[in-house]
Amino acid sequence: MRDFARRTLFASAIAVAGAALFWSPTSALAAYPERPVTIIVAWTAGGATDLVARSIQPELSKKLGAELIIKNIAGASGTIGTAEAARAKPDGYTILITPTGPMTTQPHLRKIPYGLDSFAPVGRIAVAPVMMMVPKTSKLQTLNDVIETAKANPGKLKFASSGAGTLPHIAILALNKAAGVDTKHIPYKGSANAMKALLGGEVDVFSDMAQLVPKYDVHPVISWTKERNPEFPNVASMKEGGFDFEMINWVGMFAPKATPDDVVAKLAEALEAAIQEPSVKEALEKLRVKPGHLGPVEFGKFAAGDSDRNRELLAEAGLLAK
Repeated sequence: MRDFARRTLFASAIAVAGAALFWSPTSALAAYPERPVTIIVAWTAGGATDLVARSIQPELSKKLGAELIIKNIAGASGTIGTAEAARAKPDGYTILITPTGPMTTQPHLRKIPYGLDSFAPVGRIAVAPVMMMVPKTSKLQTLNDVIETAKANPGKLKFASSGAGTLPHIAILALNKAAGVDTKHIPYKGSANAMKALLGGEVDVFSDMAQLVPKYDVHPVISWTKERNPEFPNVASMKEGGFDFEMINWVGMFAPKATPDDVVAKLAEALEAAIQEPSVKEALEKLRVKPGHLGPVEFGKFAAGDSDRNRELLAEAGLLAK
């Protein structure tokens, strides 16, 4: 009887040990996701980034096999929500969808509690080409017109931006450096105000998302891309203008740093599959942005390159955080 009891206890101990091995953390991660996943969008509902997130939400939910909840946390040029995502538990249940600014520009402009290295890249979702534009009545019809006028009038040609450190501002700094010109930067609170200033004659040139060209009926000077924008086939690219660089806004997905590799891989796989769905491509195109998928490694290198370039440009302009 005692031998039987000992054998029973031994068998139970092995069973418990086996169960412990079965429910090890590594095995538990294989079941991810087991509950809803929160997507932080650091902008208001209905904004450009929010619309991109909601365009992929249904298919991404299907591919990942989990309910996706979008949480809008706006403020401070996207840095409040992005900081919250950086602080989130790195378990794959809180992720971030963001454009370029909060990740590759704002950390250089101000002291904030995160940087690009606070995140694990999951994938790039979409890209939006930037266009240089002027009023249709402007004498600055080509990039050469802009550069020659700037050279002849140092510090006087007025370039608008949608705010200090925004992509339109970075574009100005890049052109100044590449073309060796000195222009006057006039920041406004957002693209709408900058376009109003352009059309009202307060400024001479503005660079922003290409979809603003038909919306405001302005003249597209040049596309800030290496190849021509298919939607504007008659507008030369920046490379054709003699400069081998481009300015594009992008939207991508990140997870907090230290999120397990297999969780990031599952997110990346689901994201790539969702972007390939015709319904997602159609939804993005309606927003005048283009599917622009990059996987985690490629996206990480791409974002780091943007960050390094922006830091250098901001440093030369004396705008780095002190």
